[in-house]
Amino acid sequence: MKYILISLYCFILISCVTIPDQAYHKIACATPISCSERELDAHIKPVTNMVIVNGISTFRQDQVIAKEGDIIDPTTFQLLYLEYAETGEKFEGNRQLALIKRAIATAEKPIYLIVYINSWNNNASTMAPSPDVVSFPYLLARRSFQNPNMNVIGVYIGWRGKKYEHFPATLLSVKDRAKAADTIGGRGEIRADIIAMVNHVQQSEHSGYTLIVGKSFGGRILSRAFLDDLAQTTTVKQWPLGERSLLVTLNSAIGADAFDRIYQKMPAPDPSTGLALQRPLWINLTSKDDWITKSIFPKARLIGQKLSDWSKKNTIGHHMPYISHSITIERSRLPYSAYECTFIQDIFMQGPPRARSSATWFRRPISDSNQANQAKSTEKTRCPETRYLYENKNAKGAESRYCTTILRPLHPHSDDTLGYMWNFQTDESVIGYSAEEARVIKNSGKHNSYVQTTLGRMADDMLFTTPEQ
Repeated sequence: MKYILISLYCFILISCVTIPDQAYHKIACATPISCSERELDAHIKPVTNMVIVNGISTFRQDQVIAKEGDIIDPTTFQLLYLEYAETGEKFEGNRQLALIKRAIATAEKPIYLIVYINSWNNNASTMAPSPDVVSFPYLLARRSFQNPNMNVIGVYIGWRGKKYEHFPATLLSVKDRAKAADTIGGRGEIRADIIAMVNHVQQSEHSGYTLIVGKSFGGRILSRAFLDDLAQTTTVKQWPLGERSLLVTLNSAIGADAFDRIYQKMPAPDPSTGLALQRPLWINLTSKDDWITKSIFPKARLIGQKLSDWSKKNTIGHHMPYISHSITIERSRLPYSAYECTFIQDIFMQGPPRARSSATWFRRPISDSNQANQAKSTEKTRCPETRYLYENKNAKGAESRYCTTILRPLHPHSDDTLGYMWNFQTDESVIGYSAEEARVIKNSGKHNSYVQTTLGRMADDMLFTTPEQ
């Protein structure tokens, strides 16, 4: 027994080995305060080692085991880093931010800026890369492949989401890491920096769009940073990120009670403007398969790790009164024309993105235009769900060529409750990897998945649509 206790003590002690709170991507310049344009240009290099196989799966070139008949397409994008200390300040002063702005300013095509904030038990190290660091280039490669007329610039926002090296200290750090996320998001510096990057895209010669993504505690950081802005927004012009951005929180590890004031009166277009809402400014997506936000988060208080603000135990993505939509993907070759509420649309836009003026697949139709008796009816009937048939013209395999998106609003009066934030309940068909990628990436489960083709397409469709019309 003595030796067992000693072994257990040593195991716990070893698990508490602390990872330093540090920057992993320092910018070396002649002066410690700022860098010249020439010095910044030396740090801007395209990433060209990611490829798309048969229009679906993404790999590094050295991971590809090509089979006869495979079609392999190259991609190119830029990958930069912006790192924050637990106190909320940037590690590198303004040097990393200056490098990002320089990459935006020197882009030769319309810009697609993708900002990602790492999650719990992840950081920005590339020496011992965490799942988020490994996965982010896969997301960038897919967006580059589907938007070849744009310059894709990825910004990985890193912070010490992982404080300890080993289990069980990694699990027991959840409350401490939640507090660190709250500090970084609430301090204000990260909010100002994200706004500055978005504005720099719009002020650049070619302009463009910005997708801002936070997963798990990264979503918590984004929520702390922009909740006050959302609560005060009554028109897109008041939204500090503008109409050419989309804020996305995935499997967000933040209690539903943080959003009480939002859902007491959902921010929506001011009726006096006469504008109709086409898509939200902020979407939250949570997979019902995600066991961390579904089970670990509400039970954390049992080990003294209370993570919510007040009384609600569930995360925003598992609190049913606040969930606005259910969405899943079905892949099949059935004759979809037999379904009710079926509308056909290309899965990806061709050519440079343009702001769309018509409602797209994520909008619930007012009426079912395919019902045979529609013309005979004087009243418009509502569809219980919306189905869209897509043809992925980039996919090379017939089995992956067709898929149906099923979108079902959960609110009984959805048109009255949909505003600037939509809260989606989804599954691994939207947040996940392809089977081939899962074998290569070897990620730690559904909570860490976010590079799925469907999710990227959904973000593109929303982002390239004008919010109000």
